[in-house]
Amino acid sequence: MLSMLVTSITTSTLAQHIAKSIAIEATEYSGIEGEEIAIPLEIRSIEALRFFRIPSIFLDADPGIELVSHRLRNNGGRCELLLVLRGFVGTHSVKGVVLLLREVFGLLNIFIEMSFEKDVRVCVVPLKIAARFSIETLLSREMLYESALTRRKGMGIDILGVREYVPGDDFRRIAWKATAKAQRLMVKEYEGRSFRNVVAVIALHNGHFAGSPPPIQHISRAIVDLVSKALARGMNVRVGVVTEDDIGMTSTISKGNVYEVHKIFTIVTWPKNPTVFHSYSSSNRIVRWFTKHIVSETCKEPCIVALFIDPQDDFDVESIERLYRDLKAQRHDLRVFLTPSASITFLCSEKISEHLISVIQREKSKMAQVMRLHTSIDKTVYTPTDYLLC
Repeated sequence: MLSMLVTSITTSTLAQHIAKSIAIEATEYSGIEGEEIAIPLEIRSIEALRFFRIPSIFLDADPGIELVSHRLRNNGGRCELLLVLRGFVGTHSVKGVVLLLREVFGLLNIFIEMSFEKDVRVCVVPLKIAARFSIETLLSREMLYESALTRRKGMGIDILGVREYVPGDDFRRIAWKATAKAQRLMVKEYEGRSFRNVVAVIALHNGHFAGSPPPIQHISRAIVDLVSKALARGMNVRVGVVTEDDIGMTSTISKGNVYEVHKIFTIVTWPKNPTVFHSYSSSNRIVRWFTKHIVSETCKEPCIVALFIDPQDDFDVESIERLYRDLKAQRHDLRVFLTPSASITFLCSEKISEHLISVIQREKSKMAQVMRLHTSIDKTVYTPTDYLLC
């Protein structure tokens, strides 16, 4: 059983005795976004609390998790103080608690600050609700998966044949040599490109954890929805996540192991003090290498690569441009989905604060970079309003 290191802000011997009578058994808990997670603290000596109530408890944790309620309960003869928590997607660290004890007659208040010997990890996985991903921004009708052996007409790059012109055909597809030979307008038929694999890579920085609700909540839900819709179309999916502290990837996801898209977000560790405005992102610096690595492992044939990223400076933009050229040389199709933190919060929030508006004004400085990116990689760049349905 894991005991606690105790620091009381009072000199009361009674406070020390009460604090030492409380212990925690486990150091890791998990739950689903929006649901309550219960953490029991065992009270070894109930006599110590005979003349006290616990009106308030405060968590020493990151801002992505909160204490919903607390209560005393009898669990098989053991007295427990049950902490009920709720958090956003990701892994949270609870370092300790502060208890406010009030004597039953209201004559004495005691604050007891307790730090766990080892941080308690609380992992929250996303729930498929609300924020939805518009699959049409990733998959046009011509890109839906068909058998690899099937050749079909569509908008591709390989010519399948020619046919007679019909009203509505694009004049750019006219086959002039065939037209001269047949003495009537003929147009080229292309072999449609179809993809069977999707690789989604998400680059997260500290700004994605700021705001209420934080952008990570909407991004994670959109990824879950993207995977669900791609699987429904018969495609294989793989998801990679890179943060300021860690990287991780799923195996190839099918309907039998769809839980992996939820599990991958447990590597996302919440920062202690997230800030909305972020001028540098270490996750962006390695995203080109990480994306090429996961694509080389996954795609033995051309596939769609969906990159979710918030470029912070010219270096990030240049890195995305290079990634686009690298993947295009291998016939992969890169789509870039921008994830500016303040813009997502603005788009998906019911209440807009003056502070949020001021942060969005500061994000305007990145618009020139975004426009450059939009024109340099064949206009396959999408803003949150294009793909995110809050």
